[in-house]
Amino acid sequence: MIYGVGIDLLEISRVSRLLQNDAFMRRVYTEGEREYIASKGRAAAASAAAIFCAKEAVSKALGRGLEIPLRDIEVAHRDAGAPYVVLHGATAEKYAGLVFNLSLTHTSETAGAFVTAERL
Repeated sequence: MIYGVGIDLLEISRVSRLLQNDAFMRRVYTEGEREYIASKGRAAAASAAAIFCAKEAVSKALGRGLEIPLRDIEVAHRDAGAPYVVLHGATAEKYAGLVFNLSLTHTSETAGAFVTAERL
């Protein structure tokens, strides 16, 4: 059963300027996300923007907007590279039992994410 859906788009250039801002990176991204972004080399800004979009899309799917701390939403990657959502803290407790389907994409200028939240 679909609980909610969310979508978000972001210009990569907006995130590119913030990659060197340690306070921003620590406030928004988990340690695992920061490591993943750092491993992407020239694609770091596109990856950071796509992950940010995923966090926004998950918040929208939950109907909470920016009420959820961004670090409570983590985008991890399976061995083959497929992204998935992991919730942390009070957000994980509140939304236990939901499963997320996540799709990320980007062009040279724009990143996007689409999420469905399902109650199984």
